[in-house]
Amino acid sequence: MSPTKLTNAPEGFEYYRVCDQEGVCHVVRGMEEVRRLLEKRPGLNVTKIP
Repeated sequence: MSPTKLTNAPEGFEYYRVCDQEGVCHVVRGMEEVRRLLEKRPGLNVTKIP
């Protein structure tokens, strides 16, 4: 049996790096969590982790 490579994470399981202006970064899972953080602290920089 050969290993299976997943090319895309299921929706809600994507990981994002969220950084503030001081360069403090956190990794969060799912766009809902990103939206929640952006509502609390607008101006964060969000990058999807491949």
